[in-house]
This record gives sequence, structure tokens and C-alpha cells, in this order.
Amino acid sequence: MRPERTPEPLLTLQEAADYLRLTPGALYTQRCRGEDPGSLGIRVGKKILYRPTDIERFLDERLAEGAHPTRHR
Repeated sequence: MRPERTPEPLLTLQEAADYLRLTPGALYTQRCRGEDPGSLGIRVGKKILYRPTDIERFLDERLAEGAHPTRHR
């Protein structure tokens, strides 16, 4: 028997883009190209939804790779 867990709320494409400070179009383009963080989305019917923990993990990995949170290119 699996332990019960509270389902994680899912973010819409717009909410995920807002969280990442991207445009929804940029996030969708990344998804179509198979690039993260856009590719982290899950298609549910006609919607693309994102788990906040997947986005946080992506950001943590970027920081671990040496991306600086305030560095601009």
C-alpha cells in the first residue's frame, strides 16, 4: 500500500513563466525544442502544467553548475 501524500499543486504555463520571469512564448519554445525548463512541463489534455518541485530542481542544478543568481550575460 502506498503512503498517502498531499498532491502538489501544478502551475499553468503562464504561472510557470511568471515564476521564472520568462514569457509564456519563451517557455513554450523551450518545450518544443526539448530544452529545460520548458521541457519539464506535463501535457494534461490541452494544457501544459508544471510541478513547482521540478522547476526548483532545475534552478538548483543550474546554480550547482556555476550559474550565478545575479550574473547577466
